Amino acid sequence: MMAPIPATYFQEETEETEAARRSPVPSLSISQLSFDTPDEHLPFLFSSFTDHRVVSQGIQHRQLLFLRSMAQSVEAGSLLQGEASGRDVGSYQPQDFLLCEGSMPKQVGDTIYYNLHSPKFPGRLLSLRVHKQTEASTCTKHHPLHVNVQDVIASFQPSKNNAGTLQTEDPRAASSAKPPGGSSTESVNAKAHTVQVFLQKGHTVSVERDLPQATLKDFVQLQSSECLDYDRQVCVLLLQILMGSHHLYHNSATAAELRPQEILLVWPSREKDKGEKREMEWEVTEEPCRIQVSRTRGSPRVVLRPQSSPLSLPQPLTAIKLQIAALIQFCLHPQESQASQGSALSSYRVGLLLVSSLLQSDSGPQMLDIAAMLQVLLWGPRVPLFSQRGSTTTAVHNWLTIKRALLVMKLAERGLIQDQSLLDWEDCLCLQYLSFTDSEAIVSVTSQLWNSEH
Repeated sequence: MMAPIPATYFQEETEETEAARRSPVPSLSISQLSFDTPDEHLPFLFSSFTDHRVVSQGIQHRQLLFLRSMAQSVEAGSLLQGEASGRDVGSYQPQDFLLCEGSMPKQVGDTIYYNLHSPKFPGRLLSLRVHKQTEASTCTKHHPLHVNVQDVIASFQPSKNNAGTLQTEDPRAASSAKPPGGSSTESVNAKAHTVQVFLQKGHTVSVERDLPQATLKDFVQLQSSECLDYDRQVCVLLLQILMGSHHLYHNSATAAELRPQEILLVWPSREKDKGEKREMEWEVTEEPCRIQVSRTRGSPRVVLRPQSSPLSLPQPLTAIKLQIAALIQFCLHPQESQASQGSALSSYRVGLLLVSSLLQSDSGPQMLDIAAMLQVLLWGPRVPLFSQRGSTTTAVHNWLTIKRALLVMKLAERGLIQDQSLLDWEDCLCLQYLSFTDSEAIVSVTSQLWNSEH
């Protein structure tokens, strides 16, 4: 979560400006410092090039700017920013979206999905959602984009001419249907089918940004036998549910569908990744109209669907918190028998139980404050730091400095600079946390979190 920029940031910016005024290159600033910066320019990027403290602070600030830039870049990639930017939903046509060759239908929850690609979004895999006959069309109301909220790119309904052809047959038939006559895609690839084939069958469809592989209900049913690993994964998922729910409520006064079977889990998927062996949380095996998943490694991204029923009334924030608390109980319930066999509870489970009680309290903290507690629970700092002598805030500041430097090393090792897709989604969440939090924000939530363990 984004935290306020500390006051020292503005002091450093002032120093940068003063140094830039003396620079032979007027536009040079610390944000432009890179490995390729000429040596003769380096003294002008710092207020005192001979002062080790000043240089060290400048390098730390440059590393922080780099981490923030990478966090924003990862988020922009997930949001399709830069791809068909400034898109007008009404400008898309069914023939703009093509079924991937050999694409088979996938059932995730109660919904059928197909793989799509489009020249409007080069290099991206999209999803086609086939709506049930009794299901209302996906709401196309504009919501500010968020990585944990469903993004409907376009929605299509069959024309009146096709309404009489509505069939109840298995939607797999559409994947083998012949392309519609006169389709503009025939001249490019005679085997390419557009979403028009579904409309001709009388189906209402929507094109969505994310191709889900499972639901939260699937995740709980296929839980790991390792309690510690499972509890940590629940923390990662809950953090995203809190952030997505907060975004919907505060930006569009909308509640999310928070039933376990409606919460979607997504893993990175780009066309350029075909043929590559990828580490994923679930190894997907496709069968007709069904999807089977098995646990491996990695964390998924949560995608929440906004409530779209015209009869849905705005929910108060307290009701949303209670639903999220119920989700925690749903996730922890399958392992209650294991936890009751005398084994000590993991710190993650203790934290989840605390979060559940706070969500049910009328005077509990805000959702973003609870999300901050989960971030500390997942990525630190851990309680031993506070046993050191001296200022707690100073200790946390030094911890942040060390972790940010080590994270830069980790990103270099993982090759993120060249290929962002190598990052696990939990790594992306950690990157966002360490890039935008500050020591004061951490100290404000740690005491309550760690005191709950003792």
